[in-house]
Amino acid sequence: MTGDLVLRQARFPDGRQTDMVIRAGRIVSIGDVSAGEVPAGQELDCAGAMIAPGFVNAHIHPGQTFVGGPWVDYDYGDTVPKRARAEAEYLASHGRMNSLKNCYTQFREAIRRGSTHVRGHIDVGSCGLAELEDALKAREAFRGYLDVEYVAFPSNGILNMRTEPVPTLAGAVELGVECLGGADPCDRDRDPVRSIDLTLGLAADAGCRVDLHLHERGTLGLFTMQLLLDKAERLGLEGRLTFSHAWCLAGLSDEAFGPYARRMKELDIRLVTHVPGHVPFPSLRQARRFGLVYGVGTDNMRNLWGPYGMNDMRERVMLLAYLSDFRRREDLEMAYDAGTYGSAAVLGLQDYGLEEGCWADCVVFPQEHRACALLEATFPHFVIKRGRLVAQDGRLTDDVPVYAGS
Repeated sequence: MTGDLVLRQARFPDGRQTDMVIRAGRIVSIGDVSAGEVPAGQELDCAGAMIAPGFVNAHIHPGQTFVGGPWVDYDYGDTVPKRARAEAEYLASHGRMNSLKNCYTQFREAIRRGSTHVRGHIDVGSCGLAELEDALKAREAFRGYLDVEYVAFPSNGILNMRTEPVPTLAGAVELGVECLGGADPCDRDRDPVRSIDLTLGLAADAGCRVDLHLHERGTLGLFTMQLLLDKAERLGLEGRLTFSHAWCLAGLSDEAFGPYARRMKELDIRLVTHVPGHVPFPSLRQARRFGLVYGVGTDNMRNLWGPYGMNDMRERVMLLAYLSDFRRREDLEMAYDAGTYGSAAVLGLQDYGLEEGCWADCVVFPQEHRACALLEATFPHFVIKRGRLVAQDGRLTDDVPVYAGS
């Protein structure tokens, strides 16, 4: 990043209304500055609008979406296993989607809606490494506009992959994924011990992290979680696991939740929710009481799993607050922060935030504070990535990559 950017009179979370100076993509000073104190560069007048770190979307599926194309009538099924089978059948009969185009579509939506980082789950179970190869091309194209990390994800379970699991997942790591994934060892793989041993063993051997889809509910889900905790401890995977969804933890009393939460904290295991509307999800308040890292993702963007979603993290954390019955400002802002600092902690981001020395990855909303932005905003007024203006009022700047293929 060349040149400087000065944000004038932004309202910070502590109530200060002041300036922020950015050089070489980082925040170098926060405080009132005169025109002569900084070299000539671009200035943006925030006029008292609130500033916050950019959203971190901790769970998306960038290779698959129907957005940008014609409407598709599709049988989504009424359970997770049925939806997984329907997805596999659709891809088998229609061929894989244009995952390169879909990544461009999803990344552009994420940027204009205020995300500066995303973690994408890439299906390596249905078509080998082809979707990942497209996703890596998209990641390179968006470098400097959006930070992207990937999970190699066998969408229908590691034991149901259409290619051999070990060489495929090892190949994904070699290509550059940061995490290995998995899904519902009981419901999908029907052999949880073998499924977990294989997934976590591969991650331990490769030295990478793990992000698992855990939709199983009730005692079945808790049984799976116990197996995962035991195996993670035996393999020394502390600090390397994320449990996405974790529906089995929803609705538990503190007495029932406590043993799992304490082990998760000991092993530094993080939680991510996509705030499902049809089933309960782990409580943010409860997770905070037990000191767990809790992040948020938007999950699907109108694809083979559901017709909803536009990679809008502000909307998603608003739904988190709404479905949690949050009404006080401090609770609304706790929900907002789960989609920024919480998700950043899930991904282990360095130099993230609004302090001097942090990367200048931030959003400015035309409201006075985060609670108002959560409830009233549509698009951010400004989206800044590494000190570069990349979107304004829902419009991307002309230099943000556009898909040019067929």
